This record gives sequence, C-alpha cells and structure tokens, in this order.
Amino acid sequence: MARRKEHTHDEIRAMATAAVLRHLEVEPLDSLSLRKVAAAIGYVPSTLVNLFGSYQGLLLAVAEQTLDELYKRLAAKAQAFQDYASQEQAAQSQASESSQLEAMAGAYQQFAFAQPRAFQLIFELKATEEQGLSDHHAQLIAQLFGLIESCLARLLPELPAEQLLLASRALWGGVHGLVSLALDDKLFAPGIGIEQAISHHLAVQLKGLGYHKEALCC
Repeated sequence: MARRKEHTHDEIRAMATAAVLRHLEVEPLDSLSLRKVAAAIGYVPSTLVNLFGSYQGLLLAVAEQTLDELYKRLAAKAQAFQDYASQEQAAQSQASESSQLEAMAGAYQQFAFAQPRAFQLIFELKATEEQGLSDHHAQLIAQLFGLIESCLARLLPELPAEQLLLASRALWGGVHGLVSLALDDKLFAPGIGIEQAISHHLAVQLKGLGYHKEALCC
C-alpha cells in the first residue's frame, strides 16, 4: 500500500483514471469497482472517495478525460481542413468543409472502435443530483458540438442560429447512432461498411439542409 502523501492529489487522480482506462481496454465496466481501482494503484477506497466524491465521480472523471481526447482528435481533423481551405478558392473551400465533416465523422468512428468501452462510458453515465456534471465536462461537450456547428455554419451561412443548433445535433446524432450500432454489430446491412453508411447519412442530411456539393465543385 502506498505511503500517505507519497503522491499529490492530482497524481492520485491521474493514477485512478488511468487504472480505469487500462481495465476498460480488456474488461467490461461491470467487472470493475472502486475497491479494485484503489487496490490497483495502492491506495484505500476512502482516498478515492475523498478525491472524487464517489465511484460515480471517478467514472465521470474518466468520461471527461475520454471526451477531451475525442475532442482533440476531431479538432485536429478540423484544423487540418481549415488550413487546406485557407489556400483554396471559395468553391473548393466549401467543398472541403463537406469533406471535413466526413473526416471528423471518420475520426469519431475510429476512436470508438479503438476504445469501445471508454467511448461507451461517455454516453452510459448519468449525472446524479448529488454528482452533477462539472463545468469542464459541460465545456467539453459544447466544444465537441461546436466543431460541427462551425463546419455547418461555413457550409450553410444563411442557416439561422436555432436551425444550426438543431441541424448539428440531428446530423451528429445520426453519426453516433450508426457508430453505436456498428460497435454492437447491429447495423444489419450486409455488404455495407460503417464508413459508407456514415458518408451516405452526411450526404442526405446536407442535401436536406440545402447544400449541394456538386454545384460548388463545378
């Protein structure tokens, strides 16, 4: 057992969240407990309760860390396309915004397939009245959707703010749904890959919103 004050609070928090993520790489969440996490890092459960408030608090912290990594991956894709678009003419730039959405959706899918249990943890957890979402957690969610909203705003500059908000949630909700179904092997579409399904979904949604890529690419 680790000696008292051998690690700082931040170090213990990092050790605990890393232990949960290591477990999720090979085992389901329901085989984990606060006691197991504490034992894995050489501390007693009460230490983790003092730092996270509860086991639920620890899992929410893990979800935050996973959201942060997911956001950074999508943001990197978005930045790469913005750098490209800044060097292109208007029509080509708008066309690249459509490709940017596909790239971010692809990164989302790849992350989910690489870390399925950590990915699912983000959406399975529910904040309790005692343990609400932290400001940082809410900010990460807003940042993630902000990437989608910004891309749609450049594609469809005349779309009102309210419709932009709704469109971003509906569009990405479909991406998430397809990814989640594919993770559970429940897409039930023989011969159709998840990438193809996502691409089709984005194309249909964008066309419904008034975007026509072929017109921009002429």
